[in-house]
Parts: sequence; C-alpha cells; structure tokens
Amino acid sequence: MRKILIPTDFTVESLQLVEYVVLNFPDTKLDIKFVAGHRLPDTRWGITHFREKEQIRKNFSNKFKEAQRRILLEHKNNIETISFELFTGVNSLAFQNFLEKIDAEDAIVPEQKVLSCKNSNWFDTTKLIKKNVKNVIEVPIEFSVEATQKKFSLTSLFN
Repeated sequence: MRKILIPTDFTVESLQLVEYVVLNFPDTKLDIKFVAGHRLPDTRWGITHFREKEQIRKNFSNKFKEAQRRILLEHKNNIETISFELFTGVNSLAFQNFLEKIDAEDAIVPEQKVLSCKNSNWFDTTKLIKKNVKNVIEVPIEFSVEATQKKFSLTSLFN
C-alpha cells in the first residue's frame, strides 16, 4: 500500500487532487492522508481543551462529506483509506518529525498556490510538503478567483 499526502483546506476543490492520485498510481492500493496546518491555541485553557479530531470535524461541510463519499465509491478498487491529519508545528524540523510519525514518502500538491485558509488558525502545508517529502508530484492546475474563493480544475491535465 502506498501512502500519499495531499494538502487540504477542507474545500471540495481540494478533493480533486485525489483524482490525480488515482490516475498517477493505477493498480496500487492507496492510503491517502490529507494534511492541514493548524496553529495551536496560545492559552493554557485552549491547549488543554484542544482536540485534533474535533478541529477537523468542524471543517467538514455537507458538500465536502458528500464529495469524499463519492470519490471513495468511485475509486473503491484503488483507495484503501482516506484520513485527515493536523500538523500543529511551526517549522520544517517539526514537519519532518510529523512525516516520520505518519510514515509517508509520496505527495501530490498543486503547482501553484490554490489553497485558501478561511480561518487565521489554519495554514497551507503545501510549502512544507514540497520542501520535506521525498517524492512530490506537482500538479499543473489552473485556477480562477471567483468572489474571494479560489477554485481549481484538473482540465489542464488533459489538454
């Protein structure tokens, strides 16, 4: 089984990278790990009551859950699991320790910055992934800005 990291901002659009993973690794069982960066609270009370799974769950919209379910059904022969991880560190050394914990050496990331974090506690892990993961595939994704929401499409891959 191959573990693949994908940065996420918990939008349906970020799930599109799963399609590229499946196309890039055919006939391979995949363990896909979405990674989001999150700054820890700066108070003792906040740290004591911080729950990683709760922070992740709060960001799942109904659209996101439905899109994830559709992807799992559509690619059930390739995808063994999809999970979500929070990176709460602040630098590359902490990210390297995080990578050792989850034991992943492959990643799929957008070539351009397309992930947007709506809350100041969240941050994009794409740069850390590019710098620290051994095998990174950058996807040439075109994106357009609509209102203040960035979106991207995999249509550029097939042209």
